[in-house]
Formats: sequence, C-alpha cells, structure tokens
Amino acid sequence: MNVTTVKEKSPFYKTKSSVVFALILILAALSCAAWFFMRADKEQTAGAGVGAGVKTAFTNPVYNHDAPDPTVLKAQDGYYYAITTQSQYEGNLVPLPILQSKDLVHWEMKGSVFTYDNVPSWATFDYMWAPHLTYYKGKYYLYYSTRVNDGDPFKGMGIGVAVADNPLGPYKDQGGPVVWGTGFEKIDPFVLDDEDGKRYLYWGSDKQPIYAAQLAEDGLSVIGEEKAVIYPGAQSREGYDALVEGPWVVKRNGYYYMFYSGDYCCQDNGHTPHYAVMAARSKSPTGPFEAYPDNPVLEKNDAFLAPGHNAVIQDEAGTDWMLYHAFNQKDITSSGRVMMLDRIDWKNGWPVIDGGAGPSSALQQDGPVTSGKSK
Repeated sequence: MNVTTVKEKSPFYKTKSSVVFALILILAALSCAAWFFMRADKEQTAGAGVGAGVKTAFTNPVYNHDAPDPTVLKAQDGYYYAITTQSQYEGNLVPLPILQSKDLVHWEMKGSVFTYDNVPSWATFDYMWAPHLTYYKGKYYLYYSTRVNDGDPFKGMGIGVAVADNPLGPYKDQGGPVVWGTGFEKIDPFVLDDEDGKRYLYWGSDKQPIYAAQLAEDGLSVIGEEKAVIYPGAQSREGYDALVEGPWVVKRNGYYYMFYSGDYCCQDNGHTPHYAVMAARSKSPTGPFEAYPDNPVLEKNDAFLAPGHNAVIQDEAGTDWMLYHAFNQKDITSSGRVMMLDRIDWKNGWPVIDGGAGPSSALQQDGPVTSGKSK
C-alpha cells in the first residue's frame, strides 16, 4: 500500500517550506549587499577613523587659474583655505587672493586679504607674494612677502603680518615688517608652532640660505639668532637648488621635514622655468638639516612644468597631501601657474610623490578624505 505522509499532504507545510526558503534567499542577498557596501565604505574611508568623510577623486589641476605659491589651512569653520601670490582676476590685480574648498579638490575664489584701498601704507600693492596662513589662539595670522615702501632706500623685500578673526577677513595689518632685507633674501615666510610651545619663522630666497628664527609669542617679531638652515647647492639633480625658497616644515616620527623649492619659478624676462620641490630633515627645528639623497621630490614631466612652492596638509585619514603650483605644458602662457594636488607617500623615512613620476595628470580615485562640508 502506498503510504503518504502528513507532511506531503499538508498545504501548510508546503507554504511554510516556501517561506523559509525565501527567507534564506533574502538573508543571503542582504548579507552579500552588506558585505559589498561595507567593503566600498572601507575602501572609501580607509584609515579615516570615526566621523571621517569620503574620498574625493580629482584630476590636476584642482584650480585651473593662476594661483602661485599656495598656503593651505583647515579653518575652525570646517573649510579649507588657500591664499596665493597676487594674480589677475577679470583683468584686475588681486593681492593675496583667498580660495575656499570643502574637500581640497573644488576651489572657489572668495576675496582678497587686501584691496587697493586698504593695502598697508608701508607695503607695495603690486608686490604681494608667497603668503602663509596659520591659526594661533583664536586668531588667523597671514604672513606675506612685499616690497617695503616706508621711505628707507636700503630696504628691499620684507615679511608682513595681518591678523583676522575669520580666514576670509577682514585682516588688520600690524603696521610694518616682521623682518626685512636689502634685496629679495627675506621672503616666502612659514611659521611652525612646535609641540614645546616655541614658535619659529622661516624664510629665504635670492640665492641666500633659508633661515629660521624663533618667533615672539605674539607672532609680530623674531627673537634671538637668525640661523641659516638650508644652503643653496646642498644636493639636487640638475641644479634645482642653485636658489632655495618656499620652506614648509612638518614634524613626523621625531624628524622635522623641510620641503623647499628652487631654482627659478617663473616665465618672465626670457627665462624658462626651472623649478622643483626638494626635502631635508633634522631632529631640531633649526637644523642641521640633512638633504634627501634623491632630491628633488617633485620635478617636471610631460604634463606639467616647474612644480613647486608647496604647502602640506593632512586629511581626515591622516594622509599627507601636497598643494603646489605648476605650469600646464599644454597651456604655459595663458593659464599661468595653476594649483595642483598630490598625495605624499613616505618610504624609508622620506617623502615620495607618485613614485617619483612627477605631478599626476590622470584621474586620482584615491583622493583626500574629508567631511565634504563645513561646520
């Protein structure tokens, strides 16, 4: 006799089996989806930590306008600010343009530190170069290079400082140069606020050494010895260090790393730009500095010419990024020195940019990790 079990007869059992099977399929699909999105999120915010944002892909230049000698700072409002050497905007000379970004990739010009009407009386409107922006005890300090115009014929270029409550200004100049020279030797300022509370001002150009001096607590004068820390001709291929300028110092693993540039930045008076970024390191902020044996760190390639005068900033994942200027090889004359961005890798205790291949020109999927928004 053919015996049929209760399970085979029961429509409830068939329905229950179908539901269980469907649930298994749904759970499997959800598990795969969760794995996929967790992986994508991990790749997108790798190393970012709690509360970090997303990577923003980019292609150089990140700001396709003349923007030489950029300084960069993440301000208290959550935005990134870059301030550059004077440039032309819509036919007008803008001294020290202020650029703003949420992600280090998309930049917008928002104003200027000075205008023709409020340029300091001791400074020169059309000589506003190589700024450095820093934040100290609730104030923004903008150091800048300018020709001293106070009636003293022996003064050449000097470094001024203006202070603001907001990175967009208004900035109030402090009334005179922090340091000045007879030629171009005291330009390109950088300020380091060290972990021990001491402050240092670096500067240098005109085929003179890069110097460092301790900065007074209020940031308005130097105290103590002015010490040469990097000399021209220290060590570099193709003579890039015949002139050294544009210092930027970061502290990493017990070393003070100085990035600096040379030899000739610009395309004027019949000169061809010959410029690159170099590096040196020291256990002390005032040296002695050991030059990177494989200098330069960043030099020209087929896409971009004369990269240099860089700034360094760390994203929310702890990755270091270099912001700098360069000429586009396809458009050297009209675009000027455009603003560029590249990741700094660290190998054997030294910085490396794109494996030594020069400025990147292809799409960079692994862009900076930022929140992508202001506070």
